[in-house]
Amino acid sequence: MSVPAGYNPRTLAEYRARMRRTLLSLAVTAVLFAPLAACGGDDAAASGCTPPTGELEVGANDDLTFDAEGYEADAGCIDVTYTNDGSIDHTLLIKEKSGFKLSVGDTDSGTVDLPAGSYVLFCDIAGHEAAGMEAELVVT
Repeated sequence: MSVPAGYNPRTLAEYRARMRRTLLSLAVTAVLFAPLAACGGDDAAASGCTPPTGELEVGANDDLTFDAEGYEADAGCIDVTYTNDGSIDHTLLIKEKSGFKLSVGDTDSGTVDLPAGSYVLFCDIAGHEAAGMEAELVVT
């Protein structure tokens, strides 16, 4: 172990103890955050529905709107592709469906199992929904 010049035995013991604490902290941090490394990108596994029986494409714009006021999809396992057509980050959630969330810098995708009905798509980034970033999804 390399020790900086000028350390006496007492400070050497302190140095080693400090290094042990630092390494232990790094190891604990790695163990706690390693499961999060799997998060992000394709969110298809999060909903648990496979194989997709329908598709839905949604675009987000910099003027805090989606690329359409309303969308349609077939009931069942829907493969959702969310694309950012601008430079502001956005999210996509379904008000009536917990556990589904896509985030875009550029593109994100995932699946969601929806029965027939009417749903509201929205962005939960502060101020976006209030500015009108929501749309209706009709599932038949």
